[in-house]
Amino acid sequence: MSLVSPQQLAQERVVSADVILEGRADLRAYPHRHLVVTAKHSWGRSGWRPLMEAVEHLSNYGWELVNVTSVGDGHLLYAAMRRTA
Repeated sequence: MSLVSPQQLAQERVVSADVILEGRADLRAYPHRHLVVTAKHSWGRSGWRPLMEAVEHLSNYGWELVNVTSVGDGHLLYAAMRRTA
C-alpha cells in the first residue's frame, strides 16, 4: 500500500476513491480548494459505492460535494469536491 505524495496530489488534483478510503492520501497539506475524486466500474463491482463512501468520508473533514458525473458509457465516475474550511 503506497501513499500518494502531497506533491503528486497537488499537481494532479485528482485522487481515486480507493486511495481516500484506504487512508493513502493526506489532504491536510493539499493547497487547492477543489479536488476530483474518481472511481471506476469494474467487472461485477459498481464504482458508485466507493465513490460515495469517499465523498461521505471527506465531508467529515470540511469537504463538500459540488457535482457528480460519469464519462465513457458510465465506466468512469467523478465527484468534484470543494473544501469549505
